[in-house]
Amino acid sequence: MKYLIATLFLGLLCLSQACRNKPSGPPKLKQQLYTFSGDSRCDTTSNRGVNVSVSYVLLADEEPGAGTINGRLSDMAVRSVTDWLDSATVAANPGSRSDLNKAAALFAADYQNMLTEMGSLGGCWELKTTADTVFSNENVLTVKMETYAYTGGAHPNSNQSFFTFNRETGQPLNLSDMVSDTVALLGVVEKAFRKQQQLLPQYNLEERGYFLHDGRFFLPANVGLSPRGMIFYYNPYEIAAYAVGPIEVTVPYEQLNGILREGWL
Repeated sequence: MKYLIATLFLGLLCLSQACRNKPSGPPKLKQQLYTFSGDSRCDTTSNRGVNVSVSYVLLADEEPGAGTINGRLSDMAVRSVTDWLDSATVAANPGSRSDLNKAAALFAADYQNMLTEMGSLGGCWELKTTADTVFSNENVLTVKMETYAYTGGAHPNSNQSFFTFNRETGQPLNLSDMVSDTVALLGVVEKAFRKQQQLLPQYNLEERGYFLHDGRFFLPANVGLSPRGMIFYYNPYEIAAYAVGPIEVTVPYEQLNGILREGWL
């Protein structure tokens, strides 16, 4: 009898501990803002230098997965700068992979080297990143990261990425983690894409100027969750010319019945 009572007590203790570990409700957030303040920062009088700013969020919760998610969010913030640098330059300066100020300093050094070589660059270089949450529940967290960059040329570049995390473990979720049938999903997204772009089913997408993979429609690199449905985001040049701009398609969750895995919403 004593053994049975002890077993039941341990079972209840483990169950209560699991309940405490599982996140509940929206996460508490703390805003992070970095602005480059080195000697090479943009001088509006001479119109030379660089502007680098990175705004992102970290979780303030004391949950098991929060530390892992925060590590990845911090890495993403730094990578939003280093992705614009030559890989050899980053490899030669490993500290830039984890330090925003060192990464921004390398970006400024690139500008100075180019300025010395060219003599004139026609204005300041700018790199601006903003990351914030777009969806969360007790199971998942989706973060949207937007980056705007101007490093000369005909026009600036912009990019948007979505990252979804398992809040309990802190691990990132791939598309296959969230959906059970990518073939069925492809058909649903293409239908929504054509509706959003006002394209009839019989229209050939390539003949209409869209970029396809081997002549076939494809899912974008960036997928996330939102309150209204699943977001499928095509960055400029990913499926259409720069002039078309980004294309965002949101598929309501009711259209994903049998496709979206249970346990995330």
